[in-house]
Amino acid sequence: MKYLLILSAFLASTIMIFGHDKVPGAPQKQPIALKNAKVYTITQGTIEGATIVFDRGKIIAVGKNVDIPSNAEVIDCAGKSIYPGFIAAESTLGLIEIEAVRSTRDNIESGQYNPNAKASTAYNPDSEVIPTIRHNGVLIAHIVPEGGSISGKSAIMQLDGWTKEDISLQQSYALIVNIPYLGVNSAPWISKSADEQIKEAENNLRELKAYIAKAKMYSIAARNGLAENAQDIRMEAMRPIFEKQMPVMFSATKKEQILAALEIIAEHKLNGIISGASEAHLCLEELQLSRVPIILPRTHSLPRNDDAGFDEPFTLPSILESAGINWAFTESSFWQQRNLPFNAGTSIAYGLSEEAALRGLTINPASILGISSRVGSLDIGKDATLFVSSGNALDALTNHVEHAYIQGKRVDLENRHTDLAKKYRMRYQQMK
Repeated sequence: MKYLLILSAFLASTIMIFGHDKVPGAPQKQPIALKNAKVYTITQGTIEGATIVFDRGKIIAVGKNVDIPSNAEVIDCAGKSIYPGFIAAESTLGLIEIEAVRSTRDNIESGQYNPNAKASTAYNPDSEVIPTIRHNGVLIAHIVPEGGSISGKSAIMQLDGWTKEDISLQQSYALIVNIPYLGVNSAPWISKSADEQIKEAENNLRELKAYIAKAKMYSIAARNGLAENAQDIRMEAMRPIFEKQMPVMFSATKKEQILAALEIIAEHKLNGIISGASEAHLCLEELQLSRVPIILPRTHSLPRNDDAGFDEPFTLPSILESAGINWAFTESSFWQQRNLPFNAGTSIAYGLSEEAALRGLTINPASILGISSRVGSLDIGKDATLFVSSGNALDALTNHVEHAYIQGKRVDLENRHTDLAKKYRMRYQQMK
């Protein structure tokens, strides 16, 4: 009995750690009309005093003179703004619950090469963190595994629903490849000399290139048929990237890493994406010629180099926008994704237009992730994945999301943070 009680207590604590208690939204039973709002369509401009109508999870009307179905639920949004659901272009949300607790981290597989690993397998749709993210209008996330030279395959998830299967927009989207660091680290705890570090980095890059080349040769051989005993699960997992069925997302921070990623993309004619490119401004010409899109590192960060200007991370979105490069915002930590819209707000203060900032949260990541036909803008026929804010969604001081919908399903905006806020406000009320 003693051990049974201990086990019961452990299971109860596990449920508290891994699952929130918010009930996913139910499918639409009637049309919904949000009227008298400022509607940021993204692709068709901003419309003042407009109405948006959606039914069965799809947008059916947008504009000023819109016929509202007689059976519609009508919500007056006067003085408020409607935005497409924001998209976290790169995140480990749902793969990590508590960073300090090893048993709640499932973002990294052991070993250097894991192309067969899938983020969708480990994703936890009931993560306690998810409701705190969508509270600020982030309704879709690109879930990316980490670690090793090839981490595995990412997934694109909607941030509300019962199971991994019914919330995924893409269960296997991109192969995640990490370009090794090619610089020299002079930290006092590094025992290797500069020459040793450079030699090791070059060797790591050669091994990665050799592995990709091996996978390409396997893909060519597999087209002609392979004996059952010649099949390799890791090589099989990489075949889609050579057959143009799957993009490759390269994690590359420094200029040398970015150029190495572009070289691999060009050599193997891959559909490439580069993430974390904090030095993208140092190789603009190469990026323009390659037309490879960029997922930016966190805007709210310090400069990477001692000789860089204090505002380098803040101005990078504006620089890429001016250069005509397709780019998107992201955040560094899984729980920090709730601050994603405010990264865009900071960029506006450093030269980026509001229209471009909104594109960096909506249609840009949607196009990079191959889901722009469904989300990323408020157009007729697209998913009704959107939210209503009584303030400016890019301003931490005024943003207040009052309604949110994912494919027309109403999203519960309560979360761990709002629950605790109510609890401790009650304390002070009781003290009066």
